[in-house]
Formats: sequence, structure tokens, C-alpha cells
Amino acid sequence: ASMAKEENWNFKSFEYKKSDSEVPILQNYIFFTYDRLKAEKKIAISPDDGSMCFNTGLQTKDYEEDIYAYFLANERFPNESNQKWFFVKFCKQYDSELRIFTTLPEVAEYIENASDLILDKKLLPIRINLKHIIEENKEKFSKVGICDDTYVLQQRLENAVKNTEQRVKRNYKVAIPQFFTDRDTNISKIQLLLPLCINNRNIADLALVVEKDQNAYVAKTILPLDWAYMNSRRIVRPDADWISQV
Repeated sequence: ASMAKEENWNFKSFEYKKSDSEVPILQNYIFFTYDRLKAEKKIAISPDDGSMCFNTGLQTKDYEEDIYAYFLANERFPNESNQKWFFVKFCKQYDSELRIFTTLPEVAEYIENASDLILDKKLLPIRINLKHIIEENKEKFSKVGICDDTYVLQQRLENAVKNTEQRVKRNYKVAIPQFFTDRDTNISKIQLLLPLCINNRNIADLALVVEKDQNAYVAKTILPLDWAYMNSRRIVRPDADWISQV
């Protein structure tokens, strides 16, 4: 974290903070990035199979140089350990450790169609199963002080979604992307995160996850703001006001 450009890598809510890490969002980012690069076959392995590296997608704070994660082979694998590689350090392209690699790996890519990053206003309003959203997320609502009965919460949620639709019509940057892979189908897609302002018209309480399905946007679930930020940060540093302040 000290090598990369400064940003907040910890959760705002004490509930999600971890006692063993001051940068849980960064850890999640690195693990997620590695998995994506592995799927894209962008992991570099040295000719002697003794070392491995990948492009973290992060850059140094001073000269915006790419930062690479460097690993050495675990000699105890596979007989005594199931861990094939162990992490050594983060490197820049000219560091001696990386000279064994003929070509340095590229960054992970998530976007096939740039239009997926922008919510298409013509496909509004959002299709939302209020019963499902409310019944499946009661605990998430209660944790941000929303404990209304079902009827009242339904009205407040409908109003919040309408407010969000108006905001995104005026400013497309309100919608921020997250990369989602369905575990059942193994199909990956871009979803959009939108602010749900229920307690205060101008302050987001939760994030609404919407997904484009044919010619409609369908609400899938809601997320705590810390989770929404972590998910969006996996692919891009979000700059929408409602989430960047988390």
C-alpha cells in the first residue's frame, strides 16, 4: 500500500474492519485481480519455472509506474505443501527480480463493451421485485437504521429508487460498475451500483445492484456501502460522490 497511489483501503464501518489487516479492501483487490489474470492467462512464469509475477493494476504514487507482485516457487510443493507459490515483494518493471521474465504481463481486463459502464436512460424505470428485495435484505436495512414495517419500507424504497433514477438521468457517473460472476453458470457480466437514499434524500444508505437483461434493468439485490465500494474498486477506483466518501 505504501508504494501505490494513496487511497483508502480500509472499511468505514467498524463491523467490517479486520483485526489482522489495515487494508482489507486492498487484499480483496489483489486476490480478485489474480483470479481474473489467471482466467485471462496473463500470469508470467519464468523460463526455469522458479518465479512468477503478475501486474496488480496499481501504479506508484510518484511516477505512475506499474506495480507487479513477485513470487518464488515453493520447493515443498506438492509433497509437503499445497501452496505452489509464496509472495516475496511488489516490484517495478526495472527491478532486478523481474529481469528473468522476457515479457512483463498486462493488466486485467473486465470490460468488453464500454457501453455496459453507462446506464442506458432509455431502459428506465428499473424493474424491481420489492417483495424479494425487502424480505431478503431485512438485516441490511436494519443495520442502517431502517426498521419500518413492510408496507412503509416498500413506499420508502420505491421513492428512493425513483430519486436514484432521476439522479442518474442527470449524471451518468452516479452509476458505478462491478464485475460479477454467476457461480452456477460461470458467466461473468458487468452490473451497476446505484445509491439508495432512504433516510436522507442526499445521503446514500445502501447500494442497489442492477443488471441489464435484454431491454431492461433488473434490480438484483442491495449491498452495504462498504461492500459496494470494495466490489467496484476491484475494477476501477470509483469517483461518484455517493460511494467515494465511504
